[in-house]
Amino acid sequence: MKERHLEELKVAHQQLENAYAQLHQAHLELEEASERSLRYAVLEERSRIAADIHDSIGHGLTSVIVQLQALPYMVEASPEEAGSALRNVTEIARSCLQDVRSVVHEMGLSLQNSGLHELEKLIQNFSGQHGLPVSFAADIHEKIAPDQIYVPYRILQEALTNILRHANAASASVNLTRHNENIMMVIRDDGQAQTSITPGFGLTTMKGRCEKAGGTLSIQPVQPHGLELTV
Repeated sequence: MKERHLEELKVAHQQLENAYAQLHQAHLELEEASERSLRYAVLEERSRIAADIHDSIGHGLTSVIVQLQALPYMVEASPEEAGSALRNVTEIARSCLQDVRSVVHEMGLSLQNSGLHELEKLIQNFSGQHGLPVSFAADIHEKIAPDQIYVPYRILQEALTNILRHANAASASVNLTRHNENIMMVIRDDGQAQTSITPGFGLTTMKGRCEKAGGTLSIQPVQPHGLELTV
């Protein structure tokens, strides 16, 4: 039985190496595309591209690193669990590869004619991948312009990643409403609120997106536990 697990582990390890080779090639393509773009881009555009890259692959690569660091201990303790972890890391690496290539080809997200459907799809994919229930409600009946949905999409993407990483939440909710010409989005989780919120790159990026669009972003604890982010 142990020999079979070791063989599965070898196969999974080879798959991981193949995925990383593809990921490395995608990074090279990304660097070339970024260099071409930045020849004609201003500093503001450079910041936008950096934010898009962070949003799309940052949390995936973090997960890969964490699991790889634990892998040597898992191999000694349980080859079967190590093999399962390697297969999971391989899937995450492949997902990162897809995200990198999307950035290479698009250099940003286009949400034209997508509207609320893109937000719903983001939430569904997130819940399905991580097993965290996220409810979604939108009291908006008018069509949302593409330039209005871009900022909420990116902020929601980053906020969900933060909930997964730091909140230890059992569920979350997302509510959208329209006030005159403005869109309000409230993201709430039932996790453990931190005593202090460090303004890392993710939070700084979210605030920057809001300010650039003429909006505001606030974070506050909710009772009995959890955090509420309002945009």
